[in-house]
Amino acid sequence: MSKHLLPLVGLPGTTTVMCMRFSPSGEEVLRSTMKLAEESNLNLEVFLAAIESARHAIFVTNSEGLIEYVNPAFSRVTGYSAQEALGAKTSILRSGFMSTEYYQSLWSELLAGNSWRESITNRRKNGELYEAWQIISPIADESGQPLKFVVIQEDVTERVRTERAFAELTQEYETVFTNTQDAIFLLSVESENSDGDVVFRFLRLNATHEELTGFTTQQVRGKTPVELVGEELGNVLCTNYQRCSDSGETVVYDEVLDLPAGRRTWRTRLSPVVDTDTGRVVQIIGTARDITLEQQLKSEQQLFFEVSPDLFAILTPDRRFHQASPAWVHLMGWEPSTLIGRPLSEYIHPDDIDSTVDALSGVKEAHPVSVFEARLLTRKGEYRWTSWNVKSPNVDGLMYAVARDVEENKRLQAQLFRMSTVDQLTGVSNRAQGTVDLHREAERIQRHGGKLSLIMCDIDHFKQINDNHGHAVGDEALRHTCGVIEKQLRTTDFLARWGGEEFVVILPDTDRDGAVVFAERLREAVEKSRCPNNIALTLSFGVAEYNPEEDPEKGLLSRADRALYEAKEAGRNKVCVST
Repeated sequence: MSKHLLPLVGLPGTTTVMCMRFSPSGEEVLRSTMKLAEESNLNLEVFLAAIESARHAIFVTNSEGLIEYVNPAFSRVTGYSAQEALGAKTSILRSGFMSTEYYQSLWSELLAGNSWRESITNRRKNGELYEAWQIISPIADESGQPLKFVVIQEDVTERVRTERAFAELTQEYETVFTNTQDAIFLLSVESENSDGDVVFRFLRLNATHEELTGFTTQQVRGKTPVELVGEELGNVLCTNYQRCSDSGETVVYDEVLDLPAGRRTWRTRLSPVVDTDTGRVVQIIGTARDITLEQQLKSEQQLFFEVSPDLFAILTPDRRFHQASPAWVHLMGWEPSTLIGRPLSEYIHPDDIDSTVDALSGVKEAHPVSVFEARLLTRKGEYRWTSWNVKSPNVDGLMYAVARDVEENKRLQAQLFRMSTVDQLTGVSNRAQGTVDLHREAERIQRHGGKLSLIMCDIDHFKQINDNHGHAVGDEALRHTCGVIEKQLRTTDFLARWGGEEFVVILPDTDRDGAVVFAERLREAVEKSRCPNNIALTLSFGVAEYNPEEDPEKGLLSRADRALYEAKEAGRNKVCVST
């Protein structure tokens, strides 16, 4: 293999000298360019070093598509060694997903002396597909004819996967938002003057909201309630929005509104969206159910029971069923007649009985409506989440209750919560949740005293595992490591994936010496374990004890991170302690 200088044509009329290694078959063609290369002022050794150390895959082919040079990153990205790639056709990378027309267009542009920029799906040596953004530039001889081609590829597989996952999540959210039968609206909560007055602005409406109110998202976006419906009604709306913003809790109320689509009665639920960093309510999600019909049928109790799809019940003062709507058999499997005289508590999940009794006991003139959630027993022996609204007792002491099946909403909420707090690959807490746990434990120490230590650990040579065995094996190594660590944890300890192959273990009621012993036990456990792929793993550890006078992140975390760095520098598979 010989080293040569080669003019690289990046754009028409622009020539750059590159230092490349080519197979002997390319030497004759390159001799005519040697003189130009020798006259170049470029530091060729530095330039070559840059190419060799580049993180993007770089390779050169001749006019027939035979590979004549690859940099080390090419092997890391594709899995092919230099010996395997040199002399092979670029077709070894083809995935089969790119059309014949694609390659025809590519060669047409390159043979015309133009560069080619586009994303492409390729295949690694192990058969795994990868997404790449590539730039191909022709190398011309003295007559301007394309002689060779320089290809630079950036592996964007993980970014593409993340974008696709986000797009799928967004699509699911849009499906729920668009198809729900409740009217949904989004509000921003802003502070716009020196007095700190809160300003509410509409952001978006769903289709049901637009249909039932007569407003469109285009009409309301960016407007305040006063700007939209006038000062009198706008101030009434803002009063309820302010309640939600000030309390930071869900607010439920009934309201009668005269809007473009007519006069309707709504049961509105306002749920705050809180910025976890500042603790401030930044948005409000409003869900409004049109209860106009329910209000109109209030005096016709039996008809009211018959038409409603929700679970209606009249309860006696001692919380027994006095009457139940037909929906009980449709949704829960209980014939209304079998419920009469039975205590409501018999159908409530044992863990929810106390909160249900408290909510029903609080129904009185000062609080005419009680709102709570409880799991309700079905005839099949299953429990389903229901949301209850109970009206204050009438002159006979009876209570009027309506319950809605919210099992699906609970499932979606749990799914969204898990996605926001749990690392999807390993199943342990993600960095955001780990940060919350750290601050909570630090605040506990500040209030009550005690000890708190933190371990930051990192899988040694993890990049080599990905490069040599593929990302699937790397993912398995991450899951395996978490499993080993979790087996060593106490019930009071916390494990979080901090990023990449780095993890944080929070140890309440543990001083530095105890944390060092624990870290050493973790180190030995990981070293003795084996991945399902029989890959040996080791971890490096940094240990630090919390000082209540320091910031948990800027102090404790930073010190543990520096100790981890010392462990890496000391040869890895070690435990180092912050002084």
